[in-house]
Amino acid sequence: MEMEEQVVEGEKAPHRRTRLIAIGAVALLALGAAGVGVALVANNAGAPAASSTQKPVDDGDADKAASDKPLKSVPKVVDGPLSDDEDAEVDRATAAADAVVAALDEVSQRGDGSAVGVEAVATGWVLGEVQSHAREQMDLGYKQTGKAVVTSVTPTAVDLASSPATITLKVCVDVSDIDVTDAAGNSLKASLYNPGHPVAHIYGAVFEGDTWKISSHEIPDEQDCAAA
Repeated sequence: MEMEEQVVEGEKAPHRRTRLIAIGAVALLALGAAGVGVALVANNAGAPAASSTQKPVDDGDADKAASDKPLKSVPKVVDGPLSDDEDAEVDRATAAADAVVAALDEVSQRGDGSAVGVEAVATGWVLGEVQSHAREQMDLGYKQTGKAVVTSVTPTAVDLASSPATITLKVCVDVSDIDVTDAAGNSLKASLYNPGHPVAHIYGAVFEGDTWKISSHEIPDEQDCAAA
């Protein structure tokens, strides 16, 4: 399975506003929308775009300084040596994916540009993705209401012998409770990707610094998550 090309830690993900993905889990991992209840701006070609009935209003605040207030949704990371217990390591990687989804939710709800703390559970492409999303939400004046709910997590590939060890997770996220308003207060709900069932996100985790971090994210063409 192909993963998104990774970027250097802290580097911004490519800035393409092609569609709003309610991920709360990405987005995602639409994650934008994916929060999880989150409206995540994703650059995945597999997710269909919906037409907005209202033109989003840019508040022209691109020069505003982002908040340095840490995200409350990122839990204290429990680190430790890698074991040979596949189930235990999948659980640890799943906790990191859940934290990324929750972080995207909070980023979209706050809209203050902060992604401080997400580096504890994200690296590479995904770290840049969350940071870019936080900045864009603030610049555009977008705010999310509602939360995304992770309905299932399924490991699709586990390689504990590689260096670094990797785990791929399919995360299904229900985004039906999410709405996003622009700077003028207009609802963008009609533009959020919501196929009527939870949205599938593929997260790649790597074992880095005695902990699992989410490093790649895509929204697959095949959207087969069971109804919530």
